[in-house]
Order: sequence, then C-alpha cells, then structure tokens
Amino acid sequence: MKILHRLHLLFLPHEKNNHRALLIQPGFIAILIALYLLNQSVLKSLSIIKPGILGYSSEITWSKVYELTNAERIKAGLTPLKYSPLLSKSATAKANDMFANNYWAHNSPQGKTPWDFFKAVNYQYSIAGENLAKDFYDTDSVMRAWMNSPTHRANIINPKYQEIGIGVVNGVLNGTETTLVVQHFGTPLNPAVSDASYPPGAVAEVPIPQVLASTQTIINPLTVSKVVSGIMFAVILIVLIVDAVITMRRKTFRIAGSSLGHISFLLIIFILLLFTRQGTLF
Repeated sequence: MKILHRLHLLFLPHEKNNHRALLIQPGFIAILIALYLLNQSVLKSLSIIKPGILGYSSEITWSKVYELTNAERIKAGLTPLKYSPLLSKSATAKANDMFANNYWAHNSPQGKTPWDFFKAVNYQYSIAGENLAKDFYDTDSVMRAWMNSPTHRANIINPKYQEIGIGVVNGVLNGTETTLVVQHFGTPLNPAVSDASYPPGAVAEVPIPQVLASTQTIINPLTVSKVVSGIMFAVILIVLIVDAVITMRRKTFRIAGSSLGHISFLLIIFILLLFTRQGTLF
C-alpha cells in the first residue's frame, strides 16, 4: 500500500504533494535532466571504451547520390555531370584517409587538402570542388541536407563542373561506426584525355571501390538519445495532462504556474526532438 501511495504522489496531484504530482515538480525535473545528461555521457564514454559499438547504419549508395545530384542539376536547367572513375577513386581515397587519420574536415591534420587527392590519381583539372557528409541514414537525407546548405548546393549546381566522382565508405570515426559520403567535382584541364562517361542504363552498373560495413551489431547514438528523451518527455507530458484535468475538475487553486504552459513548452521541445536533423556536413 505504501508503494501505491508513493506512486500516487509521484504521478497524481494530492494535498500531500501540494496538489502537484511530484514528477513535475522542479526537483524531479532536475533529476530527469541529470539522467538525460548521464545517458549522453555514457554514450560518449562507450565510443571511447568500445570503438565501433556505436554507429549510424545507412542505406546510402553512390549510384543514388549520382542520380540525385544530376536530378538537381537538371531541375536547375544544367547539363548532367559525367561519371569519372578517377574522381571516384580520389573521393574514396579521401573518405579512407579521414577514417585512417580520424578527422572530419576538408584538410587533414597532416596538411593534405582536397586537391592533393585529385593530384594523387593524376586528375588534371581547371576547376574542382568537394562535398562531405556523415552520419546519414539514406541518400535522400544526404542530398536534402546538401541542397539546404548554400555552399554545398553551390557545388552541386555549379555550371562550370562537367564531371563527378563519389565515394561511399563505412568505418569508425571518433569511436563511432559511420558512413562517409564524398563528392568530388571537376572539369578536366584537357577534355580530350578525360575518363568520364555517362553510365549506360542503370547507374549501378558502374563499379566504385567501396569498403563494406561491419557485420557487428551496433548501437545508433542518435536513436538512443531520441528514445530516452522521447520516453522522458512522454511521461512528463502525460503527467502534466492528468494533473491539469484533475486540477480543473477539483477546481484546485495553486499559486504555481499553469500546467497548460508546461504542456505547451514540452510539446515544442518534443516536436524539435522528433525532427532533429541527422548527420553533419563539411
């Protein structure tokens, strides 16, 4: 009975809890925030102690990246980019280098620039560019994020580019298993010796070197954070709604702020949580 009474005080308003469920009082809200921060710390520690346990499983394919990139160019009234095996080789090398040296940037800690990767495959260009993406689940999300970023969009619809190469590589970066997507754009200095072509039929027929994902079961940190946060906010929201209904029915007067204000605040946070953007660009 004592347990039921304590649960009653935890979830329902009563004179013994000042007519407000304990769960939505400042002290318990602080505890929930502390638990959320602890969850984030555990995820961070896990990435250091057990590299590769955390990860962003993806369904990204280079062929889809190629297809959607040209779809955006056609939409903008531009000529589709030709596929270049050399640029795909340089893009894949860039992704592998980021994994090997554990960095996420256009320039490596060793001072390598994107142009070094173009030169390494002997791609002679008059103009070139690079787009990077990581921690995305699918190709549509990658392309949407690129197109929403002015600098990345500028590369995709740059009328001066004629060719493209794409690298999609899986590996462990900063303790987290992820997929890196690299786009290398270019216009050859001498078009006569260009290796570019439009892939015949299905784009997927064109081979690109790719590192296969590990078969190890991994934990998606973004999903974990969303689930933990979602459960916390859902519990608080339900308690607030119940609290508001009971208070109105009993016509209980309280000096404390209204439950309606709390509910509105939590709804906004919960909606933002649901639409948290996955992945990052560079």
